[in-house]
Amino acid sequence: MAEKNLIAWSVDAADYPTSGEIDEKLEFLLNYAVLAPSGPNNQPWKLALDGSEVTVKADFGRSLPDVEPTNRTMYMSLGCLLTNLLIAAEHFGLGYRVEKFPEGIDAETIAVVKFQEDGGASPQFPPYLFDEITERHTNRGAYDDRPIEADKIETMKAAVGDGGFRLDVLTDPAERAAMAEVLGESHRIQLGNKAFRKDLARWIRRNDEDAWDGLPGYAFGYSDFESYFGKFVFGTFDTSSSRAKKEMALMRASPAVGILSTDAEDKGTWVEAGMRFERLFLTATKLGVRFDLFSQPVAIGELRERMADILGAEYPQILIRMGYAPPAKHTPRRTAEMVLAGR
Repeated sequence: MAEKNLIAWSVDAADYPTSGEIDEKLEFLLNYAVLAPSGPNNQPWKLALDGSEVTVKADFGRSLPDVEPTNRTMYMSLGCLLTNLLIAAEHFGLGYRVEKFPEGIDAETIAVVKFQEDGGASPQFPPYLFDEITERHTNRGAYDDRPIEADKIETMKAAVGDGGFRLDVLTDPAERAAMAEVLGESHRIQLGNKAFRKDLARWIRRNDEDAWDGLPGYAFGYSDFESYFGKFVFGTFDTSSSRAKKEMALMRASPAVGILSTDAEDKGTWVEAGMRFERLFLTATKLGVRFDLFSQPVAIGELRERMADILGAEYPQILIRMGYAPPAKHTPRRTAEMVLAGR
């Protein structure tokens, strides 16, 4: 039996209220929306349901002011949630119309989605992505050294698409090493900052903690005993050198490194980048490719510029370590009921 705080991952499509009212159907879809990825699993979203409309809102109380003052990854996480919601809607035959930032670009309302039961326009997502929503997870362990096949790399690039968005996948050892150096430097800078460590330490959990968010020690390979000290050690001591060394070694040994970049830099682009990224992540899950995610280098101006120079890109948004590995355990997740702020 799954732990209580992992129950959200057990949603079953067979429970969809086929004969229910539209609001009952939409409330069921939210079970898939909340399975989106987010930074240190801070789940920075609130949802509201009104008849045939779902409102997606940013929960600024879950932001990381000392980790990322711009809230860039928060907006990307909200884009991931929006993608899950739309994929689920298409799976169950619902049409939709999305209005982004209806109250202005700085408001907490990110999008209002209006649904109809006739299916609406042609589907925007491959139908096979739906089953991957409950399978998707981040894997922070070591990956096999076998290369990712060229056709799978092309499939992942196609999942991101174009129109100001691109995915670079680096397989050359020298290129991977260069990006590992950038990652290592970001760890040395950020983990050497006490305010950064304390902000991030708020989201580190014990393995046996019944929290519905954050990162349990097992996500980093910690034993139950080690996880009891994780928050204290992380928030108190400067572990930047050892952490940088470990992450650099993992990246150098992985068969591929991906970088999602954009041609523009604003909140609307961040949300769309999140939508493209979740499509990519679900596609990779279907292909059996695991991801480990890093936003740290992008949050440091000079390192982001170095990444951009290496790639010949405008705005790198997220760094991804890619490879093959057995499935990892899911992290806790708040249920749809917990984040439903209004009806």
